[in-house]
Amino acid sequence: MRNDVDLTAGPLTPLLLRLAAPAALMMLLQGFYNNYVDTFFVSYLGADALAGLTISSFVLWMLFALAQLLSIGVRAKTARRLGEKNRAEADRTALRGVLYTLAWGAGAAGLLVAATPPLLAFAGATPAVAAQARAYLLPMALGLPLVFLPFMFNSIFMAAGDVRTPFLIMALCLAINSLLDPILIFGWGGFPRLGTAGAAWAAIVARLLWTYLSIRRLTAQRGPIALAAHGRLGLAWRDLAGIARIGAPAAGTGILFSAVYLALARVAAQFGPAQIGALKIGHTYEGISFAAALGFSVAAGALVGQNLGAGKPERAARAAWTAAAVIAVFTGAVGVLFRWAPQELAGMFGGGADVAHAAAVYLAILAWSQPFMGVELVMDGCFSGAGNTLPPMAVQAPLTLLRYPVAYLLAVHTSLGVGGIWWAISGSSMLKCLLLVLWFRRGRWAKTRV
Repeated sequence: MRNDVDLTAGPLTPLLLRLAAPAALMMLLQGFYNNYVDTFFVSYLGADALAGLTISSFVLWMLFALAQLLSIGVRAKTARRLGEKNRAEADRTALRGVLYTLAWGAGAAGLLVAATPPLLAFAGATPAVAAQARAYLLPMALGLPLVFLPFMFNSIFMAAGDVRTPFLIMALCLAINSLLDPILIFGWGGFPRLGTAGAAWAAIVARLLWTYLSIRRLTAQRGPIALAAHGRLGLAWRDLAGIARIGAPAAGTGILFSAVYLALARVAAQFGPAQIGALKIGHTYEGISFAAALGFSVAAGALVGQNLGAGKPERAARAAWTAAAVIAVFTGAVGVLFRWAPQELAGMFGGGADVAHAAAVYLAILAWSQPFMGVELVMDGCFSGAGNTLPPMAVQAPLTLLRYPVAYLLAVHTSLGVGGIWWAISGSSMLKCLLLVLWFRRGRWAKTRV
């Protein structure tokens, strides 16, 4: 999308698709970056390594939720200021966001080092699995500010309706990550064989490049947004508190989501390491529909935010419902694929026949919830774009929390076995979608002040 497109005027549906398509591709690339590449290569190190990466991913998701505490708030405030045609304050908000994120990432790094041992114990990791998880998490702790910054950069670009720049940056970084992964994991080309730790170091190097390219673009001051103070920057507790207030519900939900999945991994571990690997492969494939839904979520959120800033709540609502309808069709098609060929999809990864069979069962059950999950994420993005992040938290937090007791009950105390875990995940996604749609229809999100 070109940087001079006004999100508050013109035919809505073509504009939404023009913004959402590259945004969805960008999120799909981010999914490849965060999941697919590492999962593919690490799976060939064996079931223990894949299980260690799975648990590590849930731990990192908690920290990614902390990154959202700032990035969602900055995105909502920046989009609203741009909709009001207040470019100077939009630039200041973006710069404050980057500075806050650097400090926040450094603090989170210390938290990750301290929290890793108890979290691995909570997940029920065996000594072999825990060793693989530590090998991945400790290098990631060293580079955590670099891991946090791209969340902020993407939010700044998306608030301005610029998806082309982060898409190109992400594509290049994915290519670098994909190249470095086998080199560092398996020790190709004379490099030391680092195993699971090699995946972490590859990600850190790629994120360093991501940070450099994003800062270079955002300091050029030729686009719709720039990292500029325009006089007094105004770093203040009140400003930080306002940003955090918007992002806190989503961040809290994300932390809870990750903690629940650690608990689900503990239940799955009772059925063997293959089931933990299946959880990772299932999430990796679900990332296809998840990424597309996030792309439409971010696009719809930008449209909602800018149009509310321009005093056009009806147009903001039309953008939300159009995005929900389109993503329901796409994610429904992904669900058909999961139902039609789960064994073939699961067999594309390593880890052995047991892991592939377990993952195929998971995919077949996930198939039913895909369109519901897509619409849920779009509704979440629309609430966030309006700066009204409390409703998604009120719906998602309790239903996500209920996944653990329901999964435990179904898996341990019924004939469903480990399939009960997968049904608990799918069923809660369906219910969350229905409740968010009903809440959004009430229309009170349009009156939120940011």
